[in-house]
Amino acid sequence: MPLLVWRDQLSVGSPEIDGDHKQLIHFVNQLHDAVTEAQSEKIVGKILMELIEYTRDHFAREEKLMQAAGYPDYERHCKIHKALTNKVLRFAQNYLRTPTDQVKRELIDFLAAWLVDHIIKEDRRIGAYMRGKKIWL
Repeated sequence: MPLLVWRDQLSVGSPEIDGDHKQLIHFVNQLHDAVTEAQSEKIVGKILMELIEYTRDHFAREEKLMQAAGYPDYERHCKIHKALTNKVLRFAQNYLRTPTDQVKRELIDFLAAWLVDHIIKEDRRIGAYMRGKKIWL
């Protein structure tokens, strides 16, 4: 059973951004499954690196859309992205150095909570702005 499930409350109203979020959920679920099934550290590490790379790409797409639309909270949102990226990288480095069960669980818990929290609290604001400007209908 997946750790995270896409639901309509997570939609920001953009097929591109919602698609990115669905893919990020998929990566978190893959990582969760790999850890739960005690797959090799190599497999877990590969999924983790793919998740980090995809997150960077997603943030770049999101920031480009915000900037083009003149999103008023653009700078603050970009700072959040940078801080989240750095935190995920620290978690990943800690995991790669010390792949204990506790570190794995902390990593999965952080990623799952972060993703849902960020979408609901931050990205949905972007969606509301874009719909208000009739950019995303």
